[in-house]
Amino acid sequence: MARPRTVKAHKGLPRGWRWHMGAYRYRVPKGQEGHWDGKSEFRLGRTLSEAHRAFSGRIASVDDAIVTFGELFDRYVFEVTPSKSRRTQKDEVVYIQKLRQLIGMNSVFDFRPRHAYQLRDHLKNNVSKGSGEKQVNRHMSVLKHVFTKAIEWGVIDAHPMHSGAFKMFPEKRSKMRIPSDAEVREAIKIANPMLQSYCKLKLITGLRQTDLLGLTVHNVKDDYLEVMLSKTEDRTEQVLRFDLTDEMRDIIRECRERKPLSKHLFKTRDGECQLKEDNTCTGFESQWQRWQRKLPKEQRFSERSIRNLVGSQDGLEIASERLGHASSATTKKFYRSNVTNVAPLIPNRKSENS
Repeated sequence: MARPRTVKAHKGLPRGWRWHMGAYRYRVPKGQEGHWDGKSEFRLGRTLSEAHRAFSGRIASVDDAIVTFGELFDRYVFEVTPSKSRRTQKDEVVYIQKLRQLIGMNSVFDFRPRHAYQLRDHLKNNVSKGSGEKQVNRHMSVLKHVFTKAIEWGVIDAHPMHSGAFKMFPEKRSKMRIPSDAEVREAIKIANPMLQSYCKLKLITGLRQTDLLGLTVHNVKDDYLEVMLSKTEDRTEQVLRFDLTDEMRDIIRECRERKPLSKHLFKTRDGECQLKEDNTCTGFESQWQRWQRKLPKEQRFSERSIRNLVGSQDGLEIASERLGHASSATTKKFYRSNVTNVAPLIPNRKSENS
């Protein structure tokens, strides 16, 4: 089996891991060799997924060895973080690295709600200068979920950060300007062909950016468009199927026929996917910004606002199903509040003729 494509693929590996002699290996902490066949370095596997499975199977046997936050973070990063979207993984690793610096050597069993408040205030005063309380909350949200998993794993019996014992900093959700369907369709007339197809398909499906940019010809079936969502609330696989309308067929045909020919519906000039392996899409975002700058400032809108537009239409249950939410409560909280609908740029034809 070939070695992973680039050395960069091995950056950001979990703590104690390394790529050596054609396989991922784990440097066993001193005193835990007995859980790893007496070895100081344990071979996990030749692929990353194989390595994660091997480690997860082994780590289950060392639950009793978890004493410090550093050890708890290790298991969380190995077992929980890989199940999340790539963008979330990237952010979460940063948060955990900072938490590890602050409390990594502390005992998990001695942590109390007052310590959570002290940590929260320390982060606000010393870590997140310029990014504010919102970033502090992201750090604390990760720590709170770490404790949730610790209870699930039997490491601790009580959650020191449950809602009754600890509160995050209050956050004000800024209002997002939501354009109308007609306004989006008018604006895309000056966008490049790829962005036109993207916006038209997003208006129909409401898919997240990562799910839409990641579409290939393999997602297109005879009578429906099948999409496995990259982000779900319960971290389980969820598949959405959209019945293919005539408009959707036309959009997909445009994407497939656009040169260079490629399996990707939304592709770069080289035929590669606009969405990179790390879930970034800088090329796409640059094109979006260049297009938006052509519009009058008061008529500009964000990529995400189209999804919010879809979420604000139809009944709550229908919108929730279309957006792939496990609960309509999520749709109501994030897509039905703080919404500012605007009038279409296109005048009503009847009023023109009257």
